[in-house]
Amino acid sequence: MMDQDKQKQITGYFIEEAKEHLQTIESGLLNLEALMSDDEAVNEIFRAAHSIKGGAAMLGFSSIQHVAHNFEDYFKVMRENKNFQIDQDLQTLFLQAFDKLQELVEHLQSPYGLTKDAVDGVMTGSDQIFAKLKAHLQDLILSKMSEAKSAGMPKSSAKIDTRVMLGAFQSEVPLKLRSMLELFKQPDSPRSRQNLESICTQLQEIGDRFGLAPWSVLMDSVSAAVSNPNNQFRTLAPTLIKEIKQAQEQVLAQKIDQVKASPQLLQLIPSTLPPKVDTTVPTKIISKADNTSADEVSKIFGAVIEEDKAMKGWQTFSDRVGWRQNGTWIASNAVPSQPIPDGHFPTPLWLVGWHQSKDSKAKEFQAQYAALLVKIASCNIN
Repeated sequence: MMDQDKQKQITGYFIEEAKEHLQTIESGLLNLEALMSDDEAVNEIFRAAHSIKGGAAMLGFSSIQHVAHNFEDYFKVMRENKNFQIDQDLQTLFLQAFDKLQELVEHLQSPYGLTKDAVDGVMTGSDQIFAKLKAHLQDLILSKMSEAKSAGMPKSSAKIDTRVMLGAFQSEVPLKLRSMLELFKQPDSPRSRQNLESICTQLQEIGDRFGLAPWSVLMDSVSAAVSNPNNQFRTLAPTLIKEIKQAQEQVLAQKIDQVKASPQLLQLIPSTLPPKVDTTVPTKIISKADNTSADEVSKIFGAVIEEDKAMKGWQTFSDRVGWRQNGTWIASNAVPSQPIPDGHFPTPLWLVGWHQSKDSKAKEFQAQYAALLVKIASCNIN
């Protein structure tokens, strides 16, 4: 493990370099329109964001890494698509995102460092800023591309692209939806969230492949909803599946302009104030879906609810027999900090595996638990 003094020294080096890179980025943003005519200046900003991202990743500053990574991505887009008009809105959005990155570095340099509260305060709303930035940037680029097409792009090329696009949305999107459904059936865990976000990225890439900005923006919103820890799976499942399925149908009907996030989805995205946790079943949302979507949502939603009930029942049972105390599992060889409950008997080691979502024997444990409850229920205990 790295010595604390050494860690502090390396962090100091990172901060000094990051501040220099931030000056480079800010200078470019303040002259964004002029910047686009200077290839080396664009590359310099791209490299500055890349350097901050790399240093933050090495030192484990994931929040700084995340924001710098977004900067790197969007400057890569700027570098590869220069034939569009920079406007004031684009510059404003870039500067708002820059402020987030600068604030994180300033907190890191402060006496208290990059605390969780500091990170939460700065990161609130950052995903929305980048979602708006991406949407606006794509709108500017697509607008320019449309002008180029109307000026003389062969019609046959557009037809080929359309056929390929429709084929991709007919074959690839349903596979991603099924994978998402399977993940929603699993208990909520950091790994499940990460896998869901990966699927969101893959769905987004399908839209990016064909320049479908509305689809990509929608997938940004879906990903932001998944990454919000306040959203439980039973809330996310029906809304996200319905949202993606409906958007897919709109793309297949060649109505891409109608693809947009619903008010229900937008409520699941973190905003300036942390959203309230909604643990209720959004039945109204389900009832508005078409029959096919409603059937799929009901199936997965029912599975999520039943699994959640089973988990809570198991935890309640374990609390009553003394296998858990204050929500914490007690190992067989552990000495409880509180008096042992009446009727307590030691925790079989395999029982703890129930709440581990990736345990290969989870189904076996569930079956044994069910059999145990049957036996207990059959006993005449007075």
